[in-house]
This record gives sequence, structure tokens and C-alpha cells, in this order.
Amino acid sequence: MFLTLIVKGFIIGFSFTIPGCSGGTFAVYLGVFDKMVVAISNLFKDFKKNFAYLLPLGIGLLLGIVLFAKLMGLALRANSFVTILFFIGMTLGGVPSLIKNNLKGKKITSSGWFSAVGAVLFILVLAVFQVLSGHSGIDYFDLSAVSTYPLLIGLGAVSAMTMIVPGVSGSALLLILGYYTAIVSNVAGNLTDLSMLGYNVVVMIPFAIGAGAGVILMSRVLERLLKRFPVQSYLAIVGFVVASAAFLLLWIRDPGSADAFLEQTPVYMDVFGYLSARPWDVLFGVLTLAGGLFASLMIVKLGAKTGDAGHPAD
Repeated sequence: MFLTLIVKGFIIGFSFTIPGCSGGTFAVYLGVFDKMVVAISNLFKDFKKNFAYLLPLGIGLLLGIVLFAKLMGLALRANSFVTILFFIGMTLGGVPSLIKNNLKGKKITSSGWFSAVGAVLFILVLAVFQVLSGHSGIDYFDLSAVSTYPLLIGLGAVSAMTMIVPGVSGSALLLILGYYTAIVSNVAGNLTDLSMLGYNVVVMIPFAIGAGAGVILMSRVLERLLKRFPVQSYLAIVGFVVASAAFLLLWIRDPGSADAFLEQTPVYMDVFGYLSARPWDVLFGVLTLAGGLFASLMIVKLGAKTGDAGHPAD
């Protein structure tokens, strides 16, 4: 069970490093979302039991972020079309099981549809901000400025709160705010670089403090919503997940336009021109989309096979 939770945490962790991809979505597919929320929200009520459940998830999550942050940066820079289509497939592949396991046979009222539409509109707003942001940002923090540390705590809190909500991407929010490179690429992706160890530790400590506070707060909110409004909550999750798959399309860049991923020209500015000039990308993209769908089905099967074991609320 311990190793299984590490694997699940690993999958959740690496998804956080992809702009527009949500760790919360894969937590749902893996069957740990409800349990994780309960364990975090009630951490100090039964500390030993809840900590024992969260520890392997946390180990796997950290490993996923550290090992994939750099790799995802390289993959996105080399060919974001093929890479992003794989993660769109992963995001959409579990939607049927999400609906079947949580909404099948349930009465859906107008409030439920309102929740789903509201979730889609929220992602749409994020998309608009992403387009308007221009992807400007910083590469490194000025650690000599006192204001840097409250900023890092705030960024940690906001990132964690969005990361735990299925379909909402913490990494996308960091990109919109202009801090993705400074945190994910240049810190999380370089934690093993001993020459930068001092800087990385000083950045990660306040960020982790904020993340801890944010994830506890959001877990308590989600626990109450899932208990009082389960149908509305899961319809909102479906809305978030489906809309986030479309949102991922905005992160596709033309690798021939620049070396750095964030400096590359977004494909949505000339979709037909890009597709006609890169037929092999289209072919490989279709294949990776199918691969992502298959990978998502395997993730859902893993969640179904091991999802009930070790429930912190048992």
C-alpha cells in the first residue's frame, strides 16, 4: 500500500509541472482525491493515521515534481504540440469513469448544471488572462528584497489551492502571474544542482509554508462541499476537467520560432499555417493523443484496483 501511494503521488506530482495540467484531476482518477482531502482537512484530529496516508503520497508527489520539472521543460521546448496532445489525452481519458463513478443514477438539478457551467467559465477566464498576459515574467527572485518572502508564501498558497482542485492548474496560474520559470523550471527542476542549493532552499521554504497553509484551507473547503453538495461538486469537477483539456491547447508553441518555450510563438495565432507546415507533428500528435487516452485508462484502472485501501476516514 505504501509503494502504491508513492506511485500515485508520483503521477500527481509530475502532472503539476505541465502548464494547464491539474494534479487534482489525476488524484480523482487514481481514487485518492476524496481520501486525500479528508486526510489533509483532518490532519491534526487523527495525526498518526492521516499522516501515514499522506506521507507516501507526499514522497511520490515531490519525486514527480523534481524528476519531471526539467524533463517537461525540455519536452515542451522541443515539441509542445506532441507533448501537450499526450496530456490532453490523459486529461480526457478518465472523464467517462469520473461521470460513471460519481454521477451515474444521480438526479441533476439546475444548481448542478450551474456548477458545471461556472467551472467552464472559470477556466475560460483563466484562458483569457493567459492570452493577455504575454507570458512575461522573471527567471529568478531577488532574495535581498524583504517583499520577496511574503510573495513566495502567497504564491505557494495560491498554487497549492489551485493544484488540489481537479481541472485547475497551479502551474498555469504561475505562468499567468509570471513566476512559472522562477519556481518550476529554475528551482523545482534544479533541486539536485548543488551549485544552486542555497538559493533553491531559501526560495522553497517560504513557498512550501504557503503551499501547506493553502492546501489545508482548500481541503477543508472541498471536504465540506463534497459532503453537502456531492452532485454539484462533481459536475463542477467534470466542467473543470473538460475545459482544462481545451485550455491545454493554448500552451502549444511553434518550436521553430524561438529556443525557449515561453518565447515561442503560440500556435493559436496561425493554426492552419502551423499544421500545414508540420504534417509529421500532426501524425505524431494523434499517436500521442491516443497514447495519453490509453495511459489515462491505465491510471483509472490503477485507482479502481487500489482506491479503497487505506482510507483515512475508515
